[in-house]
Amino acid sequence: MFQPNCVVVLPAPELAIKSDLVRGFMEKKLKKNIFHYLKHFNTNYERIISHAGRMIILSKEPEKVISSLKSCFGLYSLFLAQEVDFSSLEDLCTKGVLICEGILKEGTFAVCGKSFSKDFKSKKLEEELGSKLLEAYPRLKVKLKSPEKEVFCISFNDKAYFYFDSIPGAKGMPVGSQGKAGLIVTIESKEKELVVLGKNLLKTGCSLVLVSDEKVIPSLKGLEEFNCFEPLRKLSVIEAKQFYSEGEIRAFFSTARSIEQVEKDSALLGVKVFVPLLE
Repeated sequence: MFQPNCVVVLPAPELAIKSDLVRGFMEKKLKKNIFHYLKHFNTNYERIISHAGRMIILSKEPEKVISSLKSCFGLYSLFLAQEVDFSSLEDLCTKGVLICEGILKEGTFAVCGKSFSKDFKSKKLEEELGSKLLEAYPRLKVKLKSPEKEVFCISFNDKAYFYFDSIPGAKGMPVGSQGKAGLIVTIESKEKELVVLGKNLLKTGCSLVLVSDEKVIPSLKGLEEFNCFEPLRKLSVIEAKQFYSEGEIRAFFSTARSIEQVEKDSALLGVKVFVPLLE
């Protein structure tokens, strides 16, 4: 019977096409962000393993792990998974049959296996596990394209991970992996639009700072959920200009809805601002 004891995480596919150096930096940033979310929700976990483009979070409360990470940008999909020890391919397949009990009974299925074991290849894993499942559950039928159920199995030298249904992640890129952007806050700014624009900027992987000379500006608490529950840093216009001249801030964004406001915000910073909400 399937008893989840970990979560398999697939990061954003864009990470896979980066150079080793850039991918390593982004994965490190993503792991740090995951730590922040798990800590905020007091979610217990044993450790996080990074391997072969995946992250495996070992935890006695895997459902809470998934719930805690629902707003963490950079995660493409998550799976409730079960870690098992094995001594041979036959032992692995035998345990796989038991794990699938109650999940596979009839209908169509496919096995998607990935082996990092020195003793057998991925194709062999798929063939042997699929064969054992057909023996155990004779009402099943193999269908490689669009099956009703998929059995995923990743194996290493002595441990394997079984999982089934995909749970969508927040997508996007890891916050803090794409440089710093300034979000302009003026007396004309509407809090709802600031939150929408700020969320979209965070989803691209930017670090976000608020730029304003107003004495009182919105707290934008709604953005902290997508910023790893960290408060957003606030900069004066003078500080923001200095950061921009030093390359610390790459661009400024405004919620302006008119050309007049665009020109006003651009004059405020002395550079052309980006206005995604301008129609």
